[in-house]
Amino acid sequence: MKNINNLLTLLTILLILGACEKDGDTFFLSSPKENELVASVNKITLTKETAQLYAMSFAWTNQTLQISDERYSPTTNLQFIIQASLNENFTGDVEESIVNGFSQSYTIAALNILTYRLNAIAEQENPVYFRLATSNGSNIKPVYSNTVKVTITPYPIDMRYANILAKESGEDTGKDLYSVNADGIYQGFYGATGWEGIHVEEANGNIWFTDAPGGIGAPFQITTTGTIGSWDLWFPELEGCYFTELNAVKKQWSALYLGSLNIEGMPEGFYATYDHTTNQWKGVFDGTANETLNLRIGGTGKLFNKDTGDNKDNAKDVPFAFGGTAEQLTFSTGEGITTGSISVIVPATGSCTLVIDLNNPAQWTAKVQEGGNVEPEPEPEEGEYLYLPGIGAAVNGKWAYDHRISVYDKDEKKYAGVVNVASEWGDYAITLFGEGEAWNDSKVYKCREGNSTNGKLTNSGGNNITAPDNGLYLIEVSLSELTYKTTAVTEVACYLGIPDNEDLISLQSTDTPGIYSGSITLPEDSKWGVQFVINSWAGYFGGYEGKLYYNANEGIKSMPAGTYNATVDFINATYSFNRQ
Repeated sequence: MKNINNLLTLLTILLILGACEKDGDTFFLSSPKENELVASVNKITLTKETAQLYAMSFAWTNQTLQISDERYSPTTNLQFIIQASLNENFTGDVEESIVNGFSQSYTIAALNILTYRLNAIAEQENPVYFRLATSNGSNIKPVYSNTVKVTITPYPIDMRYANILAKESGEDTGKDLYSVNADGIYQGFYGATGWEGIHVEEANGNIWFTDAPGGIGAPFQITTTGTIGSWDLWFPELEGCYFTELNAVKKQWSALYLGSLNIEGMPEGFYATYDHTTNQWKGVFDGTANETLNLRIGGTGKLFNKDTGDNKDNAKDVPFAFGGTAEQLTFSTGEGITTGSISVIVPATGSCTLVIDLNNPAQWTAKVQEGGNVEPEPEPEEGEYLYLPGIGAAVNGKWAYDHRISVYDKDEKKYAGVVNVASEWGDYAITLFGEGEAWNDSKVYKCREGNSTNGKLTNSGGNNITAPDNGLYLIEVSLSELTYKTTAVTEVACYLGIPDNEDLISLQSTDTPGIYSGSITLPEDSKWGVQFVINSWAGYFGGYEGKLYYNANEGIKSMPAGTYNATVDFINATYSFNRQ
């Protein structure tokens, strides 16, 4: 005989099953019988270190329905619900989980969240009672199984952090928001692409979605009544850095777009750009070892919230300012705020990088690192560059490999770049290998037919390519079509990337070949990004994080309205914008 606790009386429900042969025919359907619920453990201690492992499982067997007339078959659409409570009578708080099938498993993290929602005491033994509720219709009173008691010792949940989840997969992105007072108000910086969507998960298991009353998403209003893949929290079309706040109490969130930073106290011409992959602002400058720089960092952002919606034309201009110390930055917004003085020490003389790191929402920092690149560039893979030995001056009486152009279409093996031509002997070759590598005839391309302007290539014989006259040239090479083309650079301009504005703002050459500079004014935010244009679209470059890319589909983003001093270095494929 089975040991079943709290056995309940079977329920008999009268149902009318459609049309009958004659008036008054009725059929009786017996509800599912209670069945014994079995747990895999009766006592368990939960630990954060094993949060992703399975903690326990429940199992039960199928339950049958019976009908009084054998000509009809009863429904098998049973609904199973696991209920949990700290009270054996299931009064007060009750947590429910809808189950498909005849078993239910909990990870340690999920079981810990369940006990947290029941107000169990962390790091103490808590008796938790479970039972199975079964019904065969939403309007039919359920039948309950026996009650199972499991003694659970949960670990504390840190409600200061909320995980940012990927929209499509629902997986943790590794990026968080932070609630300093664990009060449901979370803040942090997030690097978003245009119209990027996310979900936000609190430590208690609540996942926040965009509210969608009537099936229409309400921007910046949130709810937990959703499923992964439903309405996400989406950022506006502006790509870049957002100060993000999610208020779980008011069920709202907001995003303050930081298009640029005004940084006082840095050497003249300094400009920081935002890297959304590392959530950092970075800028290179020439420093002096042991010098102390007193920085003031602020600006004006564009606020998007439930009142403005996601249209950038409706966004509200809001001043912002950083304060605190370099080891623990603070951030504030609103009219009348002032920037604090933040001291950083320069570690070395020469090229250095200021890094404002916003990745850890509990500790934003500012520091100076030695070197022009925070991380060294990896060694180039074969095919990333084409080298042009002979197009410049000789070194030790030999061809030099100090001029090169970059691949911009790997599939089609297309290369382009700007080169300062000053050929020692008036001709050159194209190679897939650089200085220090062994000569390999199969990786050398020469002229099969053509002149200094354009022609066809071969990597089997041929003659050296005639070099154009000394000067700055855009050189384009296709190894798939075996062609080359050179274009003398006569003018450089900026395209602003603003709808219905095709103006090209001229830049002036400098004393250094390949470097152009000038002032540009954006009357409104650049929608498509600024591009550097050669000879009225004979060639053009976009960019990202200070690096230039030929024939880029999009221009340089995160460029809000304003006036900038623009500088482009075509030889080294870099650029900078210093807001005036």
